Amino acid sequence: MLAIVNPAEGMAQMDQAITTKDLVEPWDRARAVLLSLAHSLDSFDEVHKRQLDRELGALDAQLSELQSQEEDVAIGIVSKPEFAYVAPASSHQLWKQVAQIGMSLTALFCGSTICQRPDVLGVQESVDTLRRDLSEKNGLERDVLQALGSGSRNEIQALAARWWEGSESVGKLREAVASLRRALALPGSVEGQH
Repeated sequence: MLAIVNPAEGMAQMDQAITTKDLVEPWDRARAVLLSLAHSLDSFDEVHKRQLDRELGALDAQLSELQSQEEDVAIGIVSKPEFAYVAPASSHQLWKQVAQIGMSLTALFCGSTICQRPDVLGVQESVDTLRRDLSEKNGLERDVLQALGSGSRNEIQALAARWWEGSESVGKLREAVASLRRALALPGSVEGQH
């Protein structure tokens, strides 16, 4: 429909290398899985709870860095015309961060013996999709060059909004991590570690 009303903008949105879904889905899915763990925490022994708390703390630090990087990308797209020149380096950094978070999520889920659940496999698949989009397809660079090259302020703002929405999804996952750490109720697990 958008392509019929505004052909240039419609084609640009259909040709996105990294979509809003790609940027949001991994973290929304991971949040749902983490929230589902809260129901089974009573069955974990103290050793497992402490291990889970350490893994959640490390995951939160990684997510904090990713959220900050995605916000920087969103701001760079709309405020720095030269951002196209740093997009490849930003994409590489994001790729490394997403890969690291993917490994942390896998370790956390497998440590909780849920790594074969369909929802967990969905998390892994969506993280892998984002990782591939960032590395193999040079997705960020391609999207930035397309938006900036179009000269369309709407297209540039739409691209920045996509990345901002991705950072907000990461933020919601961080909230779920904090909630799960509070539910563990371990002395010193959450206080002083943000």
